[in-house]
Amino acid sequence: MYLPKPKKLAETGLTKELLFRLILRHLQEEASLSLPALVDRLCLRGSIVEPLLQELKTLQLVEVRTSGRMDEAIRFALTQKGQYEAQVLNERDGYIGPAPIPLVDYNRLVQAQSLGEHSIRREQLELALADMVISPELVNVLGPALNSRRPLLIYGHAGTGKSFLCHRFNKVFDEHIYVPHAIAVQNTIIPLFDPIYHWRVVGNDDDLDARYIPCHRPLVMVGGELKLDMLEVHFDRQSRQYSAPLQMKANNGVLLIDDLGRQGFSADELFNRWIVPMEERRDFLSLPNGLHFDIPFEQILVFSTNLDPESIADEAFLRRLGYKLQLQAMPEELYRKVWHMNLEKYQLSATEALFRFMVDKLHKGSNKPMIACYPRDILGIARDIMHFNGQADELLTEDILTKAWHMYCVH
Repeated sequence: MYLPKPKKLAETGLTKELLFRLILRHLQEEASLSLPALVDRLCLRGSIVEPLLQELKTLQLVEVRTSGRMDEAIRFALTQKGQYEAQVLNERDGYIGPAPIPLVDYNRLVQAQSLGEHSIRREQLELALADMVISPELVNVLGPALNSRRPLLIYGHAGTGKSFLCHRFNKVFDEHIYVPHAIAVQNTIIPLFDPIYHWRVVGNDDDLDARYIPCHRPLVMVGGELKLDMLEVHFDRQSRQYSAPLQMKANNGVLLIDDLGRQGFSADELFNRWIVPMEERRDFLSLPNGLHFDIPFEQILVFSTNLDPESIADEAFLRRLGYKLQLQAMPEELYRKVWHMNLEKYQLSATEALFRFMVDKLHKGSNKPMIACYPRDILGIARDIMHFNGQADELLTEDILTKAWHMYCVH
């Protein structure tokens, strides 16, 4: 995707008023700045920033300060009038950072980077899940589900690997996307880039509009801590800054709602909030000042739960989800692969007879299903026991495995 640096103010799509505000805020924070420093902070060309500075000088909001040294760049600072204006602005809006992109440009960007334009193939999915033990049957369902872009429900017992699986979805789509630092909705700036979810792609492109950051496709994961207001534009009165909702940060990536049914509100409330976005692939938001706007709803929306789906959602909503995947206990041949994978992970040695002991005595004796969490967690505990007792280089025994089992399982 080609995102060239704008050369003129009109090409930014931003108003002069908004950029005046940003320049005043930057100068207020640093006392004085050179033109190159302002250009770097605003992520705009000098051919755009310099005329704005000259106009601010004419308005007696900015003045030139020099030390008299020939080798020092001219610096710009606020006048007394400019200090007052900046303080008034700061009380209304605390954003200070790169120039935003207009909402219309953001909507075009998200549509152009839609996952629907990039169908995946079996080889891609298998490569992304290479560090998992997964059945061919699950791959056969998961691939079409991801390609459909329809919401996906993954359910099954705790420990079957639901979250582990979902964490790998964005690895399927290995191309990078562009994420803007911030969005301008009229003259309101909403920061969007979030280093928690948006991982930068290493490399420089001098021709790229610096208001955009090349990133891997995001994976936004939230569980029982989810609150409904996290799905709306929020204004923090202390910092006086807006924050984008989770689904906006997840655009062009994956949004995983884990532990569905364990939030502080009913699942019906969440479903009702998203019925229209799921149908129309557009989300409707509003600002505290009453301004309404809409954005694309372009992510793979995944719900994960270890509860019975019919106990947390009605049949009408379950139909809207399109795809449902149930993760169950593993057949023995897949469980053996998980066992050996974790032996290698923890650098443990064990005989085939010990695997039979795990299955025939521990699992069947306790009526516990063969699910992926048991080898991972129990072998980890066994490794801890052996290290504590100075047995790190010895063969894993039935006695140590049994101790680890009883430390892990509730009786």
